[in-house]
Amino acid sequence: MKLSEIFSDWERIRREMIEGVSSLTRDRLDWIPEGGKSSIADLLRHISEAELWWFGQVVLEKARYRDLTPKMAPEITSIVNELQESHKFVLEALEINTVDDWNKKKYSPRPEEVLSLKDIAWHTIEHEMRHRGQIFMLMRLQGIKPPNV
Repeated sequence: MKLSEIFSDWERIRREMIEGVSSLTRDRLDWIPEGGKSSIADLLRHISEAELWWFGQVVLEKARYRDLTPKMAPEITSIVNELQESHKFVLEALEINTVDDWNKKKYSPRPEEVLSLKDIAWHTIEHEMRHRGQIFMLMRLQGIKPPNV
């Protein structure tokens, strides 16, 4: 069984998040609550960076990690484009690997760590879902109704 079958809901999770933020204005995307650290735009860029790192660089070795700065992706359209581009690495890795590869393939993103593909996949999807929750909370704090999920 391909990992893309196991993680088939990942596409729905991503689609709901993008639909939820796609109509936000730049001021709504960049808003940070008092005492907060990250805006919606910051969190979206961070999700993209994480996928680029874990799947583009560590798993597939096809891309180099880079910080996605507000200058590189200031508007929602550029942020969504970055999310879609980084997610292509995820989709490719899940499509070419099977359950048999789950624990067999090992990756060392840093000298002190050795992780399985299972570890990386679960970490990355959990990471996106956690930040999606934060994004929806930031929307509510601004009086914006997030999608029903």
